[in-house]
Amino acid sequence: MHKFDPAKAEKLLDPNRYHRLKPDILLEKLGVAPGGTILDLGCGNGFFTFPASAAMGEDGMVIAADMSAEMLQLLKDRNPRDNVQVLQVEEVQMAVDTESVDGAILINLYHEFNNREDNVRELKRVLKPEGKLMVIDRAPDDNDASGPPNHHRVALETARDELERWGFSVTLNEMYTEDSWMILARREV
Repeated sequence: MHKFDPAKAEKLLDPNRYHRLKPDILLEKLGVAPGGTILDLGCGNGFFTFPASAAMGEDGMVIAADMSAEMLQLLKDRNPRDNVQVLQVEEVQMAVDTESVDGAILINLYHEFNNREDNVRELKRVLKPEGKLMVIDRAPDDNDASGPPNHHRVALETARDELERWGFSVTLNEMYTEDSWMILARREV
């Protein structure tokens, strides 16, 4: 399976990426109130972690989780706020308490899962009842060579159907940018 190369980490913080993906809009759509807990799974060097940390405030928390120790070190080198918990995880297994997360976000990660069902079930475990999940990934028919190879991408319809089958109620599924789709879902109780 295709995994992001940490040697290209600087691309994740490109101002054009912020302009294209608009983390402030993502936070608004995710809808976790200040003081809540957000899981930024596949956080990399902190593209979404830092805006989420500011939005959650002193009483909230962002769990910045990634499999790559190298990416997590790059995040730590950027001096995150005290409300950021940096956590190295394994695929399908996270040292996160059951039903402790208000919202989780995956940006360009869904296509990287070796076992999507087991990973989604682990996300469901850590989310509170009615917890929110936002998944953003590149559309397979996009011809932009800067993203993951087309044969590794997952179609919006496939991801939506999988999330519904694995215990989520999809409340929004749409193209978010010209090349990326977005799904917003709630954990079914």
